[in-house]
Amino acid sequence: MLLRSPLPSSPPFISASTSKPRAPCLYLFLHHSISRPKEVKREKPTIVSAKISQVHSYGTVDFENKQNIHWNNLYRRILASKGEDTSVSSVLETWDSEEQRLSRWILSRVAKELRKFGHFMEALEIYLWKEAQGDRFFLSSSDLAIQLDLVGKLWGPESAEQQFSNLSDSFKDKRTYCSLLNVYAQYKLKEKAQSTFDLMCEKGYVVEALSYNVLMSLYLDIGEHGNVVKLLREMKEKNIALDTYSYNIWISNAAALQDLDEMENVTKVMEFNNVNANWSIYTTLASKYIKLGLLEKAEACAREAETRITGRGRKPFLFIISLYGNIGKREELYRIWNWYKSSFNSPLNTGYITMLQALVKIGDGDGLESLYEEWGRSGSSLDPKVSQVLVGWYCSNGLSDKARETLDQLVQRGGKPNANLWGTLAEGYMKENRLSEALSCLEKAVLCGGRVGRRTSNFKWRPRPSLVQGLLENCKQRAQTDVADQVIAILKREGWDEIEPYKGFLEQFSLVGSD
Repeated sequence: MLLRSPLPSSPPFISASTSKPRAPCLYLFLHHSISRPKEVKREKPTIVSAKISQVHSYGTVDFENKQNIHWNNLYRRILASKGEDTSVSSVLETWDSEEQRLSRWILSRVAKELRKFGHFMEALEIYLWKEAQGDRFFLSSSDLAIQLDLVGKLWGPESAEQQFSNLSDSFKDKRTYCSLLNVYAQYKLKEKAQSTFDLMCEKGYVVEALSYNVLMSLYLDIGEHGNVVKLLREMKEKNIALDTYSYNIWISNAAALQDLDEMENVTKVMEFNNVNANWSIYTTLASKYIKLGLLEKAEACAREAETRITGRGRKPFLFIISLYGNIGKREELYRIWNWYKSSFNSPLNTGYITMLQALVKIGDGDGLESLYEEWGRSGSSLDPKVSQVLVGWYCSNGLSDKARETLDQLVQRGGKPNANLWGTLAEGYMKENRLSEALSCLEKAVLCGGRVGRRTSNFKWRPRPSLVQGLLENCKQRAQTDVADQVIAILKREGWDEIEPYKGFLEQFSLVGSD
């Protein structure tokens, strides 16, 4: 939903043979009527940047109280504590007493960064520690909105509902309501999201684009494109200005309906309304052109996005790198990568992952290995997700021994392979019919445990269904019943034998085995 990047995830596209009615054209409807802020008349129109919904911070970071210490030192210390079995509260207590007294700004800044990179539990623990300090830190509805969002990510919508109901009425304002709305949207609970939105409208809390963006993103994700059109029209009728996220959603909705004219007219509407389309508008357009197979138009949009990179943000570089990887432009890919590296002191792991994935898409194996070696020398933290890209490449090309060597090297350097990394290697062995080694890796993946993803149903890692199915089928073909028995034992031990599609695989295998 809206807590993700400005580039919405690609919705399912309708095939050319599908005869769904096109959405009503919004271009003519909105071209002369998208609301603009009232201002003193000028002789010449002023070009402004589209406002971006403040979905990450909820306005909690008060920069006027900024301290001299580097917040990222504390951020790194908290991340290091994850591998030391040390609680976040202990880290904060030690820092507060021995390093420097913590301020509200530092804590909010660190929590924001933790959320950004998916460390939701650690971010929540910072807010809980702040609460435990009594009157020392001012508690705002923005803080509570973030806590509610984190609770939803970690434990699901029911826990978020309970968190919201426990708030005093004074804290049930547009921020906490919008946070609850966002939780419902994340879990695709359409009825609850719509009813919460309607209640917010009744209370007068829907006065800007953010709440509309949350609900439109939900309808976009579940394929109810007519409701996206309806909400865009409603924003016009209520004189609520579209922001960058709104325009991106509009583009994505038109692309999902394969309405190329409507998709391209969005930038014309922005131009008419004196809104300067930022880089995310053009990366969104480029990604949709790629889905539609219009690679020349996609490349033109990627180049336009380059011209609109401003400030010190890393995100536009990563999006453009991914785009050139999908388009298959090797020279452009390396050009942006070199630009990215020259713009910052050092690439982050996310940068290496993005570039490695792009190299996989263009089939540059030599470049992939070279960049991975560069990452190894960079001094970056040993994130197993970086190694997984190379391991996956090796496994997909029948090079499981090199994949295992890569994993072993990660361990030797002090890295800790996660369940996904072991699972990827298991798939590589399975494809090479090395079933005992595949089983061993599967067992190691299960032993890693840990939560994968945000949803409650994903608290424990599960193998890809293709891995389980492939193992059982290969065991049957090669009469390796001992390996099959062990795979089945793992499924039963973990409770996966009652979950589809694993349950179906076991039933099918048992029927085949009895013939």
